[in-house]
Amino acid sequence: MKKIKLNKKNLVIAITILIVLIIAIIVVIKVVNKDKKDKNEINNELEIGDFETKIDMTNLENSQIREDGMKINTSSKIAKGIEFNDVLIKDITIESSGDMAVFNASVENTLGKDIEGYIIYLTFLDSNGEVIDKVETFFPDIPDGETGYISATTPKDIATADDIKIERQMR
Repeated sequence: MKKIKLNKKNLVIAITILIVLIIAIIVVIKVVNKDKKDKNEINNELEIGDFETKIDMTNLENSQIREDGMKINTSSKIAKGIEFNDVLIKDITIESSGDMAVFNASVENTLGKDIEGYIIYLTFLDSNGEVIDKVETFFPDIPDGETGYISATTPKDIATADDIKIERQMR
């Protein structure tokens, strides 16, 4: 084996080469991470704030894209409305525009008494019965004979939901 003698000149060259290699590795890592981010943006899976959106505008299960680019739910189960606590939640719309999905519905109070508002959980299910997302929202106060409205938002792709399960928060 041959011994390598390091004088000051060779030591400076070795350190310079080491520093250049470290900088090159850092640059490559940043480029790879940027490519991953760009691919996520193409797939409509953008990171926004503290959450990551999961709206896939190419997945048209139980949905379609309107002329204005809005993705809307077309599930026949959801279109029929949902019986919940002796009232019908109806006129349900689920729309998404790439980074946020919005659920809206109306509830007509035909119980013969006022309804006091409370927290509910909306569980959006795909065609296989798997949970897409579970969202907490408020079931409104609705005077007898009046109509109330329920609304919720999520970054998940609930426009592809086939069904919705509703539960009341119990104290």
